[in-house]
Order: sequence, then C-alpha cells, then structure tokens
Amino acid sequence: MVEPTRIKGNQVVQGVHLIAPSFDFDDEGSTTGLGAPIAADTSEDGGRFAIVPNLYYVHSLSDDLKVGVGINAPFGLATKFGADWIGKYQTIESEIVTVNINPSIAWKATPDLSLGFGISIQYIEATLNNKIDFTTVCRSLNGGAGPTPFCGAVPGSSTNDGFAQLEADDISYGFNLGALYQISEKTRIGLSYRSEIKHDLEGDADFTIPATVSSDVVVGAGISVAFADTHIDAQPDLPASASLSIHHQWNDNVAVIADATWVGRSSVPEVVIIFDNPSKTDSIEELRLKDNIRLSIGATYTTDGPWTYRTGLAFDEGAARNQTSRSARFPDNDRYWITFGASYKLNDHMSIDTGYAHIFVPDTKINRPGATGDTLIGEYESSADILSAQLRWDM
Repeated sequence: MVEPTRIKGNQVVQGVHLIAPSFDFDDEGSTTGLGAPIAADTSEDGGRFAIVPNLYYVHSLSDDLKVGVGINAPFGLATKFGADWIGKYQTIESEIVTVNINPSIAWKATPDLSLGFGISIQYIEATLNNKIDFTTVCRSLNGGAGPTPFCGAVPGSSTNDGFAQLEADDISYGFNLGALYQISEKTRIGLSYRSEIKHDLEGDADFTIPATVSSDVVVGAGISVAFADTHIDAQPDLPASASLSIHHQWNDNVAVIADATWVGRSSVPEVVIIFDNPSKTDSIEELRLKDNIRLSIGATYTTDGPWTYRTGLAFDEGAARNQTSRSARFPDNDRYWITFGASYKLNDHMSIDTGYAHIFVPDTKINRPGATGDTLIGEYESSADILSAQLRWDM
C-alpha cells in the first residue's frame, strides 16, 4: 500500500483476472438422514469460471505525499454443482462476492521510511442454495418413531426434494495500514495489516415445498408454516490479515521477492443464519476454521530491452481443520502455486503486464454432516488456472 511513494507523478492500473477452478467430486458412501443411499449423481465438477477486474489510481500531491484509491475483490468464492449431484442437500450453488473500495494515503516520512493508511468500504453479496430432503423432515416431525410418515416417498429417493434459496448483502467498513523501509540500496522490507470486517447481511430465504409434502395430512401444514418464505440476517466476519515482504535487487537485471502472510480465519468459527419466521429454527453451519499462512517467493528478470519476466512459487495453507469441518460449499485445502509472467513496455509511460498461475490442490477428503442428518462422504480432485492481464499508465 505504501509502494505509491516510489511512483513519480500519477498512475492508473487497470487489470482483469480469468479464474477457472475445478472441484471434481467422487462419492464414497454418502447417505440421507435416514441412512439410505442418496439417489443422485455420484460424480460432479463444481468449478465455476469467473472474471474478476481491479482498478488502482495514484495521485501525487508532492514527491513525498500520495493519495489513491483501489477497487478490487479481496474475497470471492463460487461453486456450482448439478441440481441432482450427491451433495445436493448441502449445496448446489454457493457464491460470495465482495467489492472493496479502498481510498488511501501514503507518506514518505524519511528518505528510507514510508507509511500508509487506508479505509476499506466493502460490499458483500452472498447467494446460497441447496435441495431439502423433506422425506427426512417428515419423519423428524413425527418424532422418528412409531408409524413414521415419509410423506409418501421411499427413503433415499428424490420424490420429496424441496429447494432453499438464500440471498443477502451488506456494506461494512475496515482499515488497513502499511510501512515500507529501505534497509539498504538494494533491499527493502514491507509490512501491512488489513483489519477484520464485521458484516451484517440482510436478505431473504425462499423455499420450494413439493406438493407431495405440503398436502400430507399428518405433517404438511406444519412444514408449510416452518418453511414459509422469510427475511434473514447473518453476521459473518471477513478475517484480518498481516503480511511481511522483502525485495532484494540481486544485480542490475535480477530481483528476488519473498512474502509471508497470516490470515486470522479462526475468527469465523461458524455462520449463523437467523430467520425472521419464528417457526423456522436458525441455521448454524460450523466451520471451525484455523488461522492459516501463505508463503511465497519469486524473481523478476529485467532485460535491456522492453521486456521483464517473472516467476514464483507459493504455499497457501488451508483453513479447514479436518474432514468433518470442511464445507461442501467451498472445499478448502492446502494449495501450491506456480506462476509465470511478463511485462512489455509500450513506451515511456505505458506497459502491459500478463501472468499465469496454476494451483495444485492435494486430494481433499470430506465427511460432512448436513442439516437434515445427511452425510456427504467422498473426495474432491481440485485445481485452478488463473490468467491475468493489466495495463499500467504513468501520467
């Protein structure tokens, strides 16, 4: 954030990232809340292509004082599985989109030390949907014993599948700090901190109840009341993070960069969705996330001509503690990055940067209980490809 103090004049950077993830799932014995196998597709890829833009502007008030604004998407997750996949009772489509507007100021306090401060104005929008196993719900409303109503369906079939669609959004605020210190002529070190942002999302929950359930003489009326459309409220926190980085100019052509980032994901132990409908029990999805770290190292090679080349490696630790805490919506695991990039200087004021990253993810096991007692058991084979490009204009 304090790198702008190294910019002479004004600068605009406009970028776009094309993200193509894969979450290929293979079932290993998932069951409904009644212990029956789930009638569904047992293999499914939930990867969803996304386009993520960003924009940064720096304005020089003087050689030592800069102001600017950044617009980006610091958090974004999306998966979309088939409507009849094996994990349909836990997720079909899940999307969390953030847009962060970050006005900031950077000051070169001494010839060697620069300081920065910014405000985050963050919009978040969440869309979550999944099917509901009303065959299990019917039984639970009768106490699960004696002459048990199943609303006319055989346990494990999809005859009584309903649907839940939740949408909510919010705007909240945070801050970020940064410092950059020139240790020597060839080496500088940076430190940054981005605060936790507490969101209060408000929106709606829409439920679809199949006619076989709503017309049941034993439990249909009670289910129609409990699953009536309603307003919702959720208060997830987006975690704080801190980074330490170092840049060393090895020689006239080669520079080496390393970075260590901590993310405080343990501040989000669960996601609670509160329903205004008093007949509907609040939804609690336990996450039990752990704080995680990201380590990276890279190098740049600047030619005597207009080209600069880059490459890097990174290890990004997963935040899920084990198979039961891993969410079916976003199956998190450790990630290993390999990246390549190049810049081409069009003229004295304009250059184009491009980059490619491939993310390797170890096979990801899940054994996750759902809201109606179902259990998703299986393994994800995951990976992602990211293609990026940006235009840099020095004015």
